[in-house]
Amino acid sequence: MFVVVDNLGSHLERRGLARCYLIFGGEPLQATESADRVRAAARAAGISERLLFEVESGFDWRQLHLAANELSLFAERRLIEVRLSGRKPDKTGSAILADLIERDDVPDIFLITADRLDRNAQKTKWFKAIDAAGVTVQVRPVNISQLDQWIMRRARQQGMAMTQAAAELIAVRAEGNLLACAQELDKLNLLVEDGEVDVDAVLGAMVDSARFDVFGLIDVTLTGDGGKAVRMLRGLREEGTEAVVIGWAINRELRKLTYMAVDLAAGKPVQSVLNEHKVWGPRIGIVKQTLTRTPLARLTRMLRRSIVLDRIIKGALPGNPWDELEMLCLKLAGKR
Repeated sequence: MFVVVDNLGSHLERRGLARCYLIFGGEPLQATESADRVRAAARAAGISERLLFEVESGFDWRQLHLAANELSLFAERRLIEVRLSGRKPDKTGSAILADLIERDDVPDIFLITADRLDRNAQKTKWFKAIDAAGVTVQVRPVNISQLDQWIMRRARQQGMAMTQAAAELIAVRAEGNLLACAQELDKLNLLVEDGEVDVDAVLGAMVDSARFDVFGLIDVTLTGDGGKAVRMLRGLREEGTEAVVIGWAINRELRKLTYMAVDLAAGKPVQSVLNEHKVWGPRIGIVKQTLTRTPLARLTRMLRRSIVLDRIIKGALPGNPWDELEMLCLKLAGKR
């Protein structure tokens, strides 16, 4: 039976322990947590004895066969864990696994973990035996376009309410690494007392000085003071603020400005557009000023350049990220 990774916990609660589990795929955090759920369910079912087999070069599969056929002196059932890592069972291993899983006289629970298994591996006898008698869980990397939603779901599970912008910032900084995202959420869970997580909270957890200064840089840039903006940018660099955080903030601002410029070009009233995009207080003046002096076409070009900048920061394209950040700040400030 195939079970989606996000549903494994509820499946264990509803159905109890299956005969065997196969967890495979190339995403380590979800693979580890899925295996932990099976182990926890085994402990809750009173299974205290666990046998572990690491399949390495030259592994003797007969060891597993002998261990499974030996009666335990301490428990009626055991959790027998087989870690394949990047290897696949050979002919002997495949036959032994299939035999143990298909037999009714072996009371133990099997947990088999593996890295990626291609389609050929999924057609083998041992894989089909596990799928027929137990549960298979395939863990896949979360698509970068869905990572912010994954972060928000995990935050809710930890009792935190997170804004979309905060989740986007964590996703950008982690560059698709789920473990880094999870660690950031764990840190925020300790630091944020009221359970409300916004961009300021994320920035505050990353770099103390960045909480206000990154957005201060954006506001100074919008006032048109390019010289001060460049000085602030260099100061943030010296204080250790990551280029990816500043690039994200500029991209976010350019997106909002571009959307507002599109609405204005469509004939919407200025105040209505500002309200719709949640521009309030002292920012009203500088945003109006920026939209007045910057044509939609120029905002669009800068937005595209900020996307290129993100790829430069992440090493996907050649270039100096800090030079690019300076140029983008100057352009946004209206300096040609």
